[in-house]
Amino acid sequence: MNIRQENPLAQNRAEELGFDLWEEFVIPPFYDNLDLLTARKPRVIVGGRGCGKTSLLRFLCHQTQFSPKRTDIIQDDLKHIGLYWKIDTQFAKQLSKRSLENETWEKAFEHMATLLISQEVLKSVESIASSSFADFDQIKLENLDFNILDSFNKAIPGNFHKLKTFLRREFNTFQTWVGSIRQIEHPVFLPKIFVNELLTELILQAPAFKNSNFFVYIDEYENLLEEQQKLINTWLKHSEIPLVFNLAMKRNSFAEKQTIGKEQLSEIHDYREYDLESYYEGAISFDLFAAEILFLRLMKIENNIVDSPISISDLRSSSSESLKRRRSPEYKSKVLKAANGFLPSISPDSIAENILKDTVLRNRHETLLKQSLRSQAAKIKPEKLISYKQPAATIIIPSLLSRKGVKVDDILFELGKLENGEKNKFTGNTGWLHNNLFGCILLIYEPLGRTCPLYAGFDSFCLLSKTNLRHFLELCFKSITNERLSSSISLRQISVKSQADAAKQASSSFLKEVKSFGNFGNKLHTIVLRLGTYFKYAQKRITQSEPEQNHFSVKGVLNSEAQSLLQEAIKWSVFYENKITKQKGGKSKLETEDFEYVLNPIYAPYFHISYRKKRRFDLQPSQIETIICGNFEDFESFLRMTLKKWNMLPISDELNLFSNLTPFEYGN
Repeated sequence: MNIRQENPLAQNRAEELGFDLWEEFVIPPFYDNLDLLTARKPRVIVGGRGCGKTSLLRFLCHQTQFSPKRTDIIQDDLKHIGLYWKIDTQFAKQLSKRSLENETWEKAFEHMATLLISQEVLKSVESIASSSFADFDQIKLENLDFNILDSFNKAIPGNFHKLKTFLRREFNTFQTWVGSIRQIEHPVFLPKIFVNELLTELILQAPAFKNSNFFVYIDEYENLLEEQQKLINTWLKHSEIPLVFNLAMKRNSFAEKQTIGKEQLSEIHDYREYDLESYYEGAISFDLFAAEILFLRLMKIENNIVDSPISISDLRSSSSESLKRRRSPEYKSKVLKAANGFLPSISPDSIAENILKDTVLRNRHETLLKQSLRSQAAKIKPEKLISYKQPAATIIIPSLLSRKGVKVDDILFELGKLENGEKNKFTGNTGWLHNNLFGCILLIYEPLGRTCPLYAGFDSFCLLSKTNLRHFLELCFKSITNERLSSSISLRQISVKSQADAAKQASSSFLKEVKSFGNFGNKLHTIVLRLGTYFKYAQKRITQSEPEQNHFSVKGVLNSEAQSLLQEAIKWSVFYENKITKQKGGKSKLETEDFEYVLNPIYAPYFHISYRKKRRFDLQPSQIETIICGNFEDFESFLRMTLKKWNMLPISDELNLFSNLTPFEYGN
């Protein structure tokens, strides 16, 4: 049996689920903050890849809202009729230049948009006629007469089905013309007002649509050309009931606010912007939403591998009562407990205990311990610093001994106090364990070819995914696949090893995917490889004095090329941009930069670095420019100097990776 077919987590993109998401979509816990079904002002929906933009739009549109699977459709539901339009990137780019004036291409784009939106209007009418809504059926649909539309083109038929076929034929004709503009005369271009007339006639003839408003949701707005964006901006600015235009796009994609006139779009006055990922910054947590989606998918497995803690009716309801129940502490505790039970983790303390029990891992620790003792020329035997009663403390001792000012006698003294239950630096305010254990575990596992168990567990998966549902579902899918799940096996829990292996597999897959990210995919891939390598070697320092460094700030102004690539990386969620809330070294706000840039944590397992946002590098503009847009030789030289500064010797051994570093070069 094909595991991908039977695994309900295999489909991790909205496009794979189709347009009718009635049984697939989970109402986001922040849904009541969006007021999308009641709003009349245009909305601009912003978010990174995988955050749920497309799923949300498709949920709002007619295929889902008037799904045959929905049994409770009432008159009020017709107040909001959603029309989905995803931009065809390649086709949109064809509508420019190529020996025709810009004005012709602008009219051609308007014609295309008119045809596509009009087709969606007719499809929405069909959806409603075929739904459980009682006051508009197939007979009333057949009685609709659109003869008034022949004033735009005498060839336009008045019958509903014939009009639908006509619009389809016209779009096919249009596509043929675009591919052969020198051989074929352009068709009669329809203006956008054609859609308004279509809606006017529908509302006049069908009482059920008397109070209906049609909302066009334009997905991937960033793929439009500049002049096309100006036209859409104009339609958005002048949106009026019953036709309202809305946009969805990646972050940093709304640079063009100009309309085809002299006016520009103005937030609040013309539209409201919703950043979907920002809603997870407060009391509403991503982990609860992710767990709900996980259990909804798992319930589709025939022999139901888990006792689901969710209520499907609540997940599909946008009522304030349902949302309130889902946000209650009791419900959240129940769902997260079940999620952690299905995807269990192992604590750092337990990992430390296992390291001392495992021959290979213990030998790796002893090697580090001997290295640190040699650095101090200490005569003490290594076994004197190994406490099987305090494995976590034992694990971090090599790093503590490698730092200046920390002596063997100090360690023995503090270890003794820890064993006797006295106040000590391991667990006290100095926080040796709190600050170092995670990084030291990564240090021990890194060269052994083993997947580190720190990457396993539901909580770890949520941190690795950040707010990306696609990443979360892929981690879960690969975990179940690794566990060799089949319909004849009922699993209540996925092993830590299967999860940790899945994290490494998913991380590698998503890193390869970066090359496909827009026009600068190859450069973004290079940036991830370079920055990840930089963080990797920082993590490999035995001192671990600044463990878990996986983000950076820029102490100055970048050149235009580096700044442009940095913004492109944020747009594609390769980096996340955060305001700095914690100042280093007690500096004033005037002495530090406002933002820090976090490498997407999904790449952490590939580089064997931490996915937790703990410590950052404050880098000079020249250093970041070298990483982001410097040539291969410049980056190699920068990394060599960095490793020398970190006393990571022999340098030649640390730089063996440069023997096959073609991925660092642009153009690959």
